[in-house]
Parts: sequence; C-alpha cells; structure tokens
Amino acid sequence: MMRLFIMRRLFQLLTSIFLAVLGASNAFAFTCILPETGQNIGSGTANVYVSLTPAIGVGQNLVVDLSNSIRCKNDSTGGVDVDHLNLTSGSAYGGALISFNGSLYWAGSTYPFPLNSNTHTYNVTHTAYQGLPLRMYLTATGAAGGVVINSGELIAVLRMYKIATLNGGFPRNFTWNIYARNSVVVPTGGCDVSARNVTVRLPDYPSTISVPLTVRCAQNQNLSYYLTGTLADGTNNIFSNTASSQPAQGVGVQLSNRNGIIAANDAISLGTVGTSSVDLGLTASYGRTGGQVTAGDVQSIIGVTFVYQ
Repeated sequence: MMRLFIMRRLFQLLTSIFLAVLGASNAFAFTCILPETGQNIGSGTANVYVSLTPAIGVGQNLVVDLSNSIRCKNDSTGGVDVDHLNLTSGSAYGGALISFNGSLYWAGSTYPFPLNSNTHTYNVTHTAYQGLPLRMYLTATGAAGGVVINSGELIAVLRMYKIATLNGGFPRNFTWNIYARNSVVVPTGGCDVSARNVTVRLPDYPSTISVPLTVRCAQNQNLSYYLTGTLADGTNNIFSNTASSQPAQGVGVQLSNRNGIIAANDAISLGTVGTSSVDLGLTASYGRTGGQVTAGDVQSIIGVTFVYQ
C-alpha cells in the first residue's frame, strides 16, 4: 500500500508540471524583435532607435517609416492561433514634435495623430518576423518651415495591444518609445529647401559670391520669400556686421538677385514652384554703411522665410 501511494503522488506531480509548461508556451505565442539591437520583446516597454529620413508630401510630410524597425511574428504552430494587434489611444508625438498634429498609417488605414481612439485590428498569422505596417506623418503647415530633431531625442510614444483567439487570448500590452538615431530637420511645410543653414565665405572686399539655396514643393505652389536680419543704421538692404572679433568697419552684407539688391522684408516672388528644385539665384556682397572702411572680420546672419502667395 505504501508503494502504490508513492507512485500515485509521483504521477500527480508530473502531470501538474506538464500542464504548467503547456500554459507557459501559449502565454508567449507572439514575439517582436528590434532588428537594430536583436532585442526580443514579448510584452512591456522597449526603446526603438530609428534613422530619420523625412520627406515632404502633398498635405503631409513623412516623419518615419517603422516597418523595418519593429518586426513581429505569431509563435503558434502554423499560426493557427491568430494574434490581433491594434494601436491604442494615447499614442502621440513627443519631444520637439509634441505640439504637432499629423497622421498615422496602420495596416491600410490612416488615423489622425495623436490617437484619441484605438485603431482597427491587424491580424498576424505569419510565423516568420515581418515589419509592422506603420508610418507616421506631420500635417504640412506653412511653406518651408522645419523643426530640429537631435540625435537621441524622443519623437513619439506608441502603445500597442495584442490578444490572440484561443484560450483567453493571453492579452499583452506594448509601449514603443521611438527615438531619433540621427540629427535632422523635419520639414513642417509643403515645401523644403536644399539646406537649413548655408554658410558662405566672402572673398576680400569688394568681391561677391553666390549663395547655394534652392527650394522645391510637393505640389505646384505660388511661392515667395523675404529676408530678415539686423540692418545697418539708416539702411533697408545692408545687414549689420555682427563679427565679435576684430570686426571690419564701414561695411555690412547685401544679398542680390538678377533684379538687383534685395531689401529686407520685401516679398520676392518665385512664381510656381513644383517638385523640381528652383534656385533663388542669390549672391552676397559687401555693402558700404558709411565712414572709412577698415580691415577686419565681416559676419552677418540673414534669415530667408518662404510664404505661399
């Protein structure tokens, strides 16, 4: 009788362990991987670092395509236990983009972003890793503005919910913190320029030099621009010499186009600008501000602002 009792207890113990292992395998029937780091995620929070290559579009500008940054798969045999994914309310831009609105593409549909409600469900049956069908956009505002994103800066937080079909679904929550891997200027308007900061070095007085600056738009726009900056006293077209070390006296900087010297705050029409880049045709030169010209450094900071006509 004692021997039979021991055998029965052993059988019960083995049975309970076997059932526990079965339960654990179902609980982790969905996995994501971050290709950049190789990190596997079954649930919870993960930091996703992405290389930003923003692009202007009609009415909206692409911020980031995440389809290659987060890859997920169904871990059930043959994908028979379908995983259902959706992004949830509270997903939003962060950091320098926190005050912007945009749109989010998710599995064939587009939603206003930040999300104030949950998206539709995306069903995952594939048992090999595939990228999430996910892109984020900014709504274009103004002509050719931009916002600086620094490397390592948080740009968005995405919340994702997963539930399967069988055995209660083993629901899981994911939070994807999206960070910029590179520093970049994200265009916020319907047009974009060849460079946000252009530095030109004038040869010795009284030489001139061309300023390499072009603009293009996602669709045809009637575009103009105007110049801003600190002006020399008594002038409307000579920008002050702001050099701090051994500044030259009696000179500032002027910008001209084919029609002559450009006055500050005067709108200069570029006509219709489309997807092909249009050169502003600017040249920089010295401008006499009065008094004797003395040798030294000359520096001016001049802003170029684009507006729709």
